[in-house]
Amino acid sequence: MKRRSESSFGLHFDFHARPYPGRPPVGLTLKEEDIREICTLIRPDFIQIDCKGHPGWASYPTECGNGMPEQVQDTLALWRRVTKEEDVALYMHYSGVWDSNYITKYPEDAVMHADGTRSENATRTQDFSYADRLLIPQMCELAGKYGVDGIWIDGECWCTETDFDPRTVAAFEKETGIDLGGKLPANRGDAYFDEYRDYCRELFRRYVRHYTDAVHAKYPDFQIATNWGYTDHMPEPVTSDVDFLSGDFDPNNSFRVARYAARAIAQQIYTAPKAGGAWDLMAWNFRIPGHIPKHPVQMMQEAASVISVGGGFQNYITQYPDGAPRMEEIRRMKEVGDFVRARQDCCVRGRIVPECAILLSTHDRHLRSDGLFSRSGHENTAGLTALFCDTGYSVEIASEHTLAGRYDEYKCIVVPEMHYGLDAKTVEELLAYVNRGGSLLLVGKKTARMFADAGVPLTVSDTAHDTWRWVRCGDFVTAMPGVCSVGAPQMESAAFVGNEERSAHATAAAVLPFGNGKIGVIPTNLGALYSEVAQFVHRDLITAVCDRLYTPTVRIREGIGLAELVLTEKNGHRYIQILNANGQHANRAVANENFLPPIVDLVLSLGNVTQPKQVVRYPGGADVPVSVEDGEVLLHVGRVDVHEILEIID
Repeated sequence: MKRRSESSFGLHFDFHARPYPGRPPVGLTLKEEDIREICTLIRPDFIQIDCKGHPGWASYPTECGNGMPEQVQDTLALWRRVTKEEDVALYMHYSGVWDSNYITKYPEDAVMHADGTRSENATRTQDFSYADRLLIPQMCELAGKYGVDGIWIDGECWCTETDFDPRTVAAFEKETGIDLGGKLPANRGDAYFDEYRDYCRELFRRYVRHYTDAVHAKYPDFQIATNWGYTDHMPEPVTSDVDFLSGDFDPNNSFRVARYAARAIAQQIYTAPKAGGAWDLMAWNFRIPGHIPKHPVQMMQEAASVISVGGGFQNYITQYPDGAPRMEEIRRMKEVGDFVRARQDCCVRGRIVPECAILLSTHDRHLRSDGLFSRSGHENTAGLTALFCDTGYSVEIASEHTLAGRYDEYKCIVVPEMHYGLDAKTVEELLAYVNRGGSLLLVGKKTARMFADAGVPLTVSDTAHDTWRWVRCGDFVTAMPGVCSVGAPQMESAAFVGNEERSAHATAAAVLPFGNGKIGVIPTNLGALYSEVAQFVHRDLITAVCDRLYTPTVRIREGIGLAELVLTEKNGHRYIQILNANGQHANRAVANENFLPPIVDLVLSLGNVTQPKQVVRYPGGADVPVSVEDGEVLLHVGRVDVHEILEIID
């Protein structure tokens, strides 16, 4: 059976088992022939099934005391036997920090809020009580008795809460030497608010290290992931021996979420030496509300957004209340599995070639997040990611720790609108990068002013966020809220602010020289704007500024439709990933769709480079016509339905 580091496509089933009146016994309609059909028809590299969901009840006859009360067969034993016979890896879906049933038994192990009440869902991580009582013994049971291959632990970092239990408060004061004087740092502005939240984050890191080390000591081949750990929810170096990174993205507007989450996790994996480059993302097979199944073409588009930047892809389909699989939905996944497998050799475990990086600041995220590891406030970075992708720039996401020592690999680094700002060292390193000849793009009023305070000679107007102003970019004029104007010596204007008569009178975007490099400035929160209501003028604006900052290796010369380009490398081979970004994925009024408008008449430019010996198109292996016009190497791609790959052979 393949390990996670060797896997490209998987299926995930769960039903968060819990007792309620009238529910059927677990295993009532589960049949061996259904499990075998999944393995032989779909041929996934792995399957993940329900084990213990957020309610806290195990859906197999466990000896750990939390099994469902009515079970008519050992469903886990059946799944394990059939998947092993069919050479398919088996993983378990297991809710970790979130365990409501456990808290009813051990209320003292629940997180305490500042008002003295206990959480109904989140367990404490400070003294490992939950991990030692249940999590570790149950994982050892799964690995030892049942021989499953690994576990996908849900409800972890994103469910962890700030804990004001007296034991946690006392531990904080002892370890830090800070005397809280009896006043809990519960609200922003309270003394030691950030320090206490950082301490609670460290408690979660220790908790993950504790259970991974304990289980690996007994079962070294048992593979463990903590859902959304060390991803965009938690953009920091991997500090535990997890075996792979993973997460499940939003079931609505999933394509856009996947582009952002995949790029954030793609760099994180290189801080996890044990994982061997293994990461994947899970798409929900349905939209909510209503549990409306998506069409396979939607799933292919979502899969492409993940595999194109190096990740594996898994698809989530719920189980029936008794644990039986929904075969009518699962059978549709054959087409999606075939789609992934046809592209995996050119994609999965590949790496984005450095071109342009958008900064996802760990410093700003930790200060901004509503929870300890929440995604709150991500719209700025996620919106810019979508904007760059829709404009055809190959872009990745980097954080302070993944940029360290690698600044000069990038032609351009983008700093989105900050909520609280960057630490002084990062600002210093970014300006040093520009001084050495790099290009920096500052987006947002706060970000522009932060760098002005650091010595960049620019000024920014005080326009309010909800003030609508006219913006002229090229020949087109549009209205946008929160548009500021910028001034700087020797700047080159790229867009203008106008009054209600649409006459240009101030600069809305500019590029200025700085040291041996350049700094572009768009002092408007363009990422959040594009997340809310996309305009083609936003894409024109990014193009107008970026064209003055750097020359991408590959760009769109012409074509109809939104084409996303990703420049990647795998095993010494160079690829251009082309994704069709058209469709209704962002339309809340459309739940599912069986048609994706194709990209047509697509021509790519490789700029002033030597004409390649050959350009091969995958899947299929056909040659791509190449021509040279005015020093530009042109690749005549034509039509792209969902995802095509070009290999550049020199």
